[in-house]
Amino acid sequence: MDRIVKMFKGLAIAYRNELSRCQSCGMPLAYDRHPRPGQIYCSYCHDGASFLNEGTTLRAMQDKVDVLLVARRAPPLLRLYMRLRLMTLQRWRGSALSRSQGAGAVKARE
Repeated sequence: MDRIVKMFKGLAIAYRNELSRCQSCGMPLAYDRHPRPGQIYCSYCHDGASFLNEGTTLRAMQDKVDVLLVARRAPPLLRLYMRLRLMTLQRWRGSALSRSQGAGAVKARE
């Protein structure tokens, strides 16, 4: 019984962490250097009034996040997960790319 309780506590923490991600780039808001109460976007994407990268497309954001993950030596599966995860975030839901073209392949970078 204790194992089940621990498992559900772990799932609850993981779910809470997933909900507290920037709804534009997917960065955990716990790592934001300039947190604001009730924020849903990190300070790298939004200044509180508007997006800092207003003209960015979903594809461009996926590429930007992929470059950051490559620099941090993230495994290919995590990079693919983040490409797919970005499409589910509030800023990108319903964009033409997420409806018609999918996430695209993870690019091999050296």
